[in-house]
Amino acid sequence: MKWNNLILLVLIAPVFTACLKSTDNVADTNEKKFIVEARKFFDTSTVEGSSHAAIDYKSRTPRIILWGQTKSHKASGGYALIAPIEYRLPLFVKTEFSAGNVFHLNDLSQLLIYCDSNKKYHLEVLTRFPDTNYLKDPAGVFSGFVFVDDWWGNNLGKYLLEPKGIKTYHSTNIQTEAIIRTCNVIYGYNYSSGDPGGGYSWVQAGGCTYMYLPDRVDEIHGSSFSGGLGFSGGGGSGGGTGTTIAPAPPDNPIANIADYNKCFTNVGGSDHIYTVTVCVQQPIPGDRSAYKWVNGGPIGSSNEGNIVNVGHTFLIFSERYGNTTITRNVGFYPSSGVKPGSATAPGILNNDEAHSYNISGTFSVTSANFFIMLNSVGRGNDPGFNYNLSSENCTTFALQTLAQGGIYLPNTIGSWPGGMGCNPGDLGEDIKQMAPLPNMTRSTVQNYHPNIGGCQ
Repeated sequence: MKWNNLILLVLIAPVFTACLKSTDNVADTNEKKFIVEARKFFDTSTVEGSSHAAIDYKSRTPRIILWGQTKSHKASGGYALIAPIEYRLPLFVKTEFSAGNVFHLNDLSQLLIYCDSNKKYHLEVLTRFPDTNYLKDPAGVFSGFVFVDDWWGNNLGKYLLEPKGIKTYHSTNIQTEAIIRTCNVIYGYNYSSGDPGGGYSWVQAGGCTYMYLPDRVDEIHGSSFSGGLGFSGGGGSGGGTGTTIAPAPPDNPIANIADYNKCFTNVGGSDHIYTVTVCVQQPIPGDRSAYKWVNGGPIGSSNEGNIVNVGHTFLIFSERYGNTTITRNVGFYPSSGVKPGSATAPGILNNDEAHSYNISGTFSVTSANFFIMLNSVGRGNDPGFNYNLSSENCTTFALQTLAQGGIYLPNTIGSWPGGMGCNPGDLGEDIKQMAPLPNMTRSTVQNYHPNIGGCQ
């Protein structure tokens, strides 16, 4: 789900003539200079202080700019920089105008830095939300909302893109022949150990005011979006296709997670070694596919009647000291059947010591972070904590648990009929391709991993 570069050219063309004057011979030099200055502007502009503090949940969530994917654009002798934004926790949003479809903020958000005609730099966070008309034909021209905020979450503008033109939110005292009134709401959510009752959620007003056609839109955003957005993908949690894409139910549920983990000891010092391993069974080993077709399983098995394999992600917690080793396997499952169109069920933890995997990453951690993650994983059995095929599945749950202990892995979003979200296919490839973290070892060989160790 990426922006079409054309939109930036249209967006910024009128405002760059005063920023950098260049000729064909020095264009590359000026472009490099602009990128350096833009990044310096970002660094100085995003320092949090008394006058700059994030006002909403998503803006308070740790995030990074993927500078390696920066694109700069030349227009009327000037330049603009645009780069993807990556949130370090899996944050999902859905809107009232997208038929309940779920989207990952990483796929909707980008950073824009440009210079106006007064030689003043601007930094904006652009977030776009497709509407149902676009989702019906993702290959067509984008339609939906584009939100423009500053780094701290303060709204700078909202735009509605339609085939007939662009509308911008404005106050009710604007007099124009093309006024309409619309109310929309953006719902966002992320589960965390700090809210075991069901996770953290937030609501952002999508606008409940008047809009008007852009005969008086500001020069910066003027006819910006008329070039169309190269928004691809689609999916979401709404709607079924008749295809059963569902995880197998747990085969060894953990009734009491506190009792299950009671043998771990929280001891500081170097004589106790703590590790956490994320294990991934991809549907198709070595491939990002979110599922593969299968013939189902034997009658009475967990795979009976399921015509696809969606893979699985789970965690192994281990503590070693002296001649003692304590190991526990934990995976997150729905307690009853889920599938697109019926994607949510109460969650339940499972002892996954018998579960296979084809790729894993093991992290050496401090005792403090180990027990933060161990406590976090317990939320999977909390009443009201639900499994959702798109937004809170086994992979999302594992990524969120690791993040609680300061381990941030890529969270690529895949799609399947009637849904989209983190998944074992993408996570396995991400682990394989990423540069190893300082405290990480990677394996592409399945190992025997039974629960080990007991206590009184």
